[in-house]
Amino acid sequence: MEIPLKLKEYLDSNRAPLPPIGDLNEPLQLDSLALIRLVAFLESELGIRIEDDELVAENFETLGRLGDLIASKKAAEASEAPKPGSSSVLP
Repeated sequence: MEIPLKLKEYLDSNRAPLPPIGDLNEPLQLDSLALIRLVAFLESELGIRIEDDELVAENFETLGRLGDLIASKKAAEASEAPKPGSSSVLP
């Protein structure tokens, strides 16, 4: 799992007065407003759309869990992308 540097920097700068995240399993300790801001950041800055059914505490509990969510969304997006050379237009 790869955590985007931009995401790590965002979380570290917005968790004050907590220290920067040093462990993937460290609780993020986000309140409800911080969670909404994080989702807005993910969608606007990283292009990662969070669906309503994905807005559960477990997905945002730790940086590792958030990374797993991002990885699964990117994998799903890659599998849905049209393959090179394939045509989406029927003859």
